[in-house]
Amino acid sequence: MRLTLLLILTLLSACATEKLVVVKQDGKFGVINKKGNFVITPKWDWLMYSHENKQLLVCQDSLYGFVDKKGNDLIKPKYKDAHMFSEALAAVSNGQKFGFINVKGDTVIPFEYNDVFLGFSNGLSDVTLNNKCGYIDKKGAIKIPLIYNTCYPFLSKYADVLTLDLDSKVIDTRGRIIGNPNKLKGKRLWLKNFPDDYFIVRGSKGTGWLNSKMDTIVQPIYKSVGIFRQKRSIVNYEGSWGVVDNKGRIIVKPQFEDLWHFSEGLANFKLNGKWGYINRKGQIVINPTYDYAHEFSAGLAYVEMHNKAVFIDKKGRMIIKPIFDVYRIAGKFE
Repeated sequence: MRLTLLLILTLLSACATEKLVVVKQDGKFGVINKKGNFVITPKWDWLMYSHENKQLLVCQDSLYGFVDKKGNDLIKPKYKDAHMFSEALAAVSNGQKFGFINVKGDTVIPFEYNDVFLGFSNGLSDVTLNNKCGYIDKKGAIKIPLIYNTCYPFLSKYADVLTLDLDSKVIDTRGRIIGNPNKLKGKRLWLKNFPDDYFIVRGSKGTGWLNSKMDTIVQPIYKSVGIFRQKRSIVNYEGSWGVVDNKGRIIVKPQFEDLWHFSEGLANFKLNGKWGYINRKGQIVINPTYDYAHEFSAGLAYVEMHNKAVFIDKKGRMIIKPIFDVYRIAGKFE
């Protein structure tokens, strides 16, 4: 499985009201709620959620299948590789080629492709054959010829592609190259995920930000910058991380070994080898005592201590006790 893709899709909510998270216990994977109670007992070698699906992707003995959100078998593990269901179809591999199945497990598009990056979105799926990719519809018909090096999903009516010469282009669902950038304003794209009001600028001394009027709001002096969340962006200056606001003012002086974006008003940081949390003013609200800390979601955060996974609230109180194995891909209640 492609780990980067899994990081993007793992651990989304099972329903609108109950917040869930994947956990690992004694080497097996299951799902708990915010009270720490198991919704799915830990018996799988691996599993993954998506809030859009009733089907969970699971792995047992290196074979992939699907269960429902109570852990009941839907499609027993038998595939060598698999993606989550998307628009009622899932890309699966027989070990040699990829095809697509429906929620009943019927093969609806034959096993004839070398790879699939994600699956169906906006009615089209990328497919790769003989080191070239394009897009098919849900009947398996080729709608955009296999003439590209890399094909990203249609998150909107537009998608990023890389040509065989590795030039970045944007195409529409008919395969037409979009030359007018104004058409793409506000549209979701795989590679262009920065806010429309801000643009990265690179200068001789480093990287900064421009606003929509092309005025410099963050001087290009930083080794690295993050995206803006809650009108804050993390920045790296001479190897240390800090925070600036959307007017370029330094909110938190660069001082941390590591720093994540703000989530639910707090940002997790690393200092002297330990992790803690700061608020939007840069004040430390949870002292750096953890071996690792994830961002907050649904009022809880995954942290590690004594080689165990723990969940704390915004006051640093332990809500779910350290009975689970470390599993950093997880960690978000959603």
